[in-house]
Amino acid sequence: MTSGETSFSILLWCRPDLQNETTVLRIVRVDTGKAVNFSESSFLLRVWLEENGAAVRCLVRHIASGREAYIQSGSNLYAFVKVCLLPSSNPDAAT
Repeated sequence: MTSGETSFSILLWCRPDLQNETTVLRIVRVDTGKAVNFSESSFLLRVWLEENGAAVRCLVRHIASGREAYIQSGSNLYAFVKVCLLPSSNPDAAT
């Protein structure tokens, strides 16, 4: 990060509502403790392992605008998404 950049950290709490088949997401800025309210939106998160297994890539797409951001990381990114974000009861979590 350069000296001219601004950064902040946020905490995300995810709580599944199984009765309504939804997930409640709460976002709070770490430095202020105040809630962050995002606009109503939908995102696609796609994670894949390159054929040679050397890199894990991630795509985040904002559905309404089509804007995309790519993230590249080591194998820890795929493991993190699989273990921390996907529910263990989800049959697709193992794929």
